[in-house]
Amino acid sequence: MTGLRPLAQTLTEVADGAMAAAAQTGVRATRIELDLPIEIGFGGTEFRADLPRFVTRTAFDLPVSRLRVVWEMPS
Repeated sequence: MTGLRPLAQTLTEVADGAMAAAAQTGVRATRIELDLPIEIGFGGTEFRADLPRFVTRTAFDLPVSRLRVVWEMPS
């Protein structure tokens, strides 16, 4: 499981990218919902996760999990 980042770092980068994409359209995002393929591992005392490194999978690769995240601004 080399190359996987801490889960918090991955989620922060995904959230920043989603907010930047929304801002480019001139829309103020109040809710972002994502369903992503993700590779998950455990390193030391933390979950490590990242988006899949390859589009094609082989029998040697671990199965890809799914992560559903919802960020919503309080009203």
